Amino acid sequence: MRVTRRTRTAIAALSSVALVAGSVGTAQAEPAPANVGYSTTVDNGSVRTLLDAGTFALTSDGSAVSILDAAGATVASVPLSYSVDEQVLPIASAIGDGGRSLTLTPNSASLIHPVYSPAAYQNLVTQIQIGWNNGGSVSAGIGAGIGAVVGCVLFIFVGCIPGAALGATIGVVNGVTSANPAATDAAFEFIRTLP
Repeated sequence: MRVTRRTRTAIAALSSVALVAGSVGTAQAEPAPANVGYSTTVDNGSVRTLLDAGTFALTSDGSAVSILDAAGATVASVPLSYSVDEQVLPIASAIGDGGRSLTLTPNSASLIHPVYSPAAYQNLVTQIQIGWNNGGSVSAGIGAGIGAVVGCVLFIFVGCIPGAALGATIGVVNGVTSANPAATDAAFEFIRTLP
């Protein structure tokens, strides 16, 4: 394909017209940024913000606090709730000093909950100890021996240690639950208390 001097001139002219038209179409005057300075401190789980110009005001629906400049125009807004694990929690607000200070205190009390039931855990430990003392340790030794023999025979010395570990584990579970059947119930009770 042959590009002539006339084609290059036309492409250059069209490009410059497109650039000028694009920049003219998007040029706008930006509003001057509001001149509101602030300082923030954190104390005992609360955040306190103090404005040097402008004021804080609660929105009409009470869901946020607006920051207003000296002319009364809204500069920014701070929501009075946050979400954690799909649970919406409120933030308590207190406006003071003639609207110049804002203290925010998040409510996180509902996030604190026990990970498990300590009573169910203690019962599980007690039942396992009873089962271990009544024959679980013997079953662990027998299981380890059987597992080592089977592992060594099937996997030619490579499986001795893994076989012994697997056999001991199976022996402990079998021995503890056989010697104390209440250990199984305690395990399921503990599992039910987990969140």
